[in-house]
Amino acid sequence: MSSPNSENADRAPVPKVLIATISAWRGEPSLHTLMNVFSCWDPEKIAVVYTRADLPQTDRAARFFQISESAVLRSVFRPWRKVGKETPALNAEQPSAEAVAERQRYAKSGLSRTRFLNTCREIVWLLGRWKSPKLRQFVDSFEPDLLFFPLYPTIYMGRLQQYLAKMTGKPFVCYMFDDNYSYASCKSPIAYIHRFFLRRKIRWLCKNCRELFVIVDKQKEEVDSLFGVNSHILTKGVRVDPTLADRPVKRPLRFVYTGNLLIGRGESLALVADQLNELNTLAGRELATLEIYSGTQLPEELDKRLNRGSVRRCGFVPRSEVARIQCEADVALFVEALEGRKVNTARLSFSTKITDYLGNGKCILAVGKESFAPLAYFRKYDAALTACSAQELRAVLTELLERPEIVLEYQKKALRCAKLNHDKDMMDERFLSVMRSALDRTAQ
Repeated sequence: MSSPNSENADRAPVPKVLIATISAWRGEPSLHTLMNVFSCWDPEKIAVVYTRADLPQTDRAARFFQISESAVLRSVFRPWRKVGKETPALNAEQPSAEAVAERQRYAKSGLSRTRFLNTCREIVWLLGRWKSPKLRQFVDSFEPDLLFFPLYPTIYMGRLQQYLAKMTGKPFVCYMFDDNYSYASCKSPIAYIHRFFLRRKIRWLCKNCRELFVIVDKQKEEVDSLFGVNSHILTKGVRVDPTLADRPVKRPLRFVYTGNLLIGRGESLALVADQLNELNTLAGRELATLEIYSGTQLPEELDKRLNRGSVRRCGFVPRSEVARIQCEADVALFVEALEGRKVNTARLSFSTKITDYLGNGKCILAVGKESFAPLAYFRKYDAALTACSAQELRAVLTELLERPEIVLEYQKKALRCAKLNHDKDMMDERFLSVMRSALDRTAQ
């Protein structure tokens, strides 16, 4: 298969695309899914409208337009204030006080007041004057051929994307990478009401888009059935190095978890921690250790379970360090909730760290409900050790500690899966082909 970055692929110019997203683009493309996806695109033909207070810092797009949450809030009380501004792509400024405060608000998204804050945010965007002449001028001056809309679990982003679609009259492509449509994760009247209005926006976008991307097989099955489409699977692409399959296994085995511990993940990880400590105690020696790199605030009792015996809570690490930490592990942990009120929140998620683990040839231990898309995916391709209950987890850990050579076996399986399903050249070619077909269908 030829690379879309090759001479033949370059003969067909890419269209100018306007992306409406939440986050500013910052850092290396390998650390950011959308930046990774668009790394095959001409940066001069990309413009981004985003809604966070952060400033962009990348050469992967030519232009950025910021509609910050704080500016929208101010416009509720002072309607004459102008909302929105164009920001330079390569911004060397330090994060503003507004950006720091916003990050702190979002960092608390796992706490009990989340639902209240999210409701307030939706009301602010409903009342705010963000449909500004500046936004229209920015879009008109860029003159996009095509729009690209990642679908988020927020009504205001759906409203912004719908506004851009109607304002420009241009074809658009959507990307659904989570369960933002079903009622499966709703556990309160407020959540049901929010999901009802969110579904209206998602349905309109999915019914009117030219093409639709999804992130995993199980999601494709549901989305195709719901909207009568033939969606396309799109994930972060990785470069596979086959020599990674032969890395030696250390003793004791080093387990590593990187990421947040929200929506039940902390409880699942604590179950792993408890069982590892018990198996080490039964063996009379340390057969395995677990290092947890996460800045998530947890209840005291849960935090203690994640920081005792052979288990160590290491706190937050910057993204630039995560890849190194993952590569040094023998076993990379992927955990989702096994039970609890938020057990279905991430049922169709497909974390970028999955493709990172596979591309790095890691032996993966995945814990979560069998109905979750990642667990179904791992079992379909035999790409990871999986446990869907406490009993299964005990059996997997026992065998793994008794036969550490299993790590070598799953290093090879991970690389094979990465090459089959997430190869960067294959993903680039699929993405370019589908995006161009959206324009071709419009011209017909």
